[in-house]
Amino acid sequence: MQYNITNIIMFFLIYGFLGFLLETAFRTITEMEIVISRGFLTNFFCPLYGISGVIIVQVFNLIEINIDNRLAALLTATAACILVVTLLEYSTGIILDRVFHHKMWDYSNLPLNLHSYICLDFSLMWGIVTLILAGIIHPLMEIVVYAMPEQAKLTAIYTSLILLIINSTYNFKIMGEM
Repeated sequence: MQYNITNIIMFFLIYGFLGFLLETAFRTITEMEIVISRGFLTNFFCPLYGISGVIIVQVFNLIEINIDNRLAALLTATAACILVVTLLEYSTGIILDRVFHHKMWDYSNLPLNLHSYICLDFSLMWGIVTLILAGIIHPLMEIVVYAMPEQAKLTAIYTSLILLIINSTYNFKIMGEM
């Protein structure tokens, strides 16, 4: 399905928030204490997850259009999403580390990691997230987003983007002082 820019931004915002919630829940469970996401932004949002969600949806749409065999399309889309999102995670980790001299995440204690920015375990988890997002969550989010009046979408987008810009500016300043 083709999405207009308003819907793509809505999906970005939704998946950035849901990714923040997922990471917070995952870390709280694995570390056995309440942990709030340690990402670059401090407002219940992670841009990497928002971008990854949109990429996953777009890759699935593109592959489903071009591959008729349902199983082949599913396997190809999942593998492509694992690769693309892992590369995005790797490049984001490098950029944030070089710009701010601070690692936002560190997989050095896990086997088969590359420069501690990515590792096989979490790349495979991206595959699981891909299947759940494309097969269950996104079809529901399409219904929600398409049911929203256009003015409500625009209000949500403008408000969210203003908050993200303010938050980013503040965090750039704080991180630059470190």
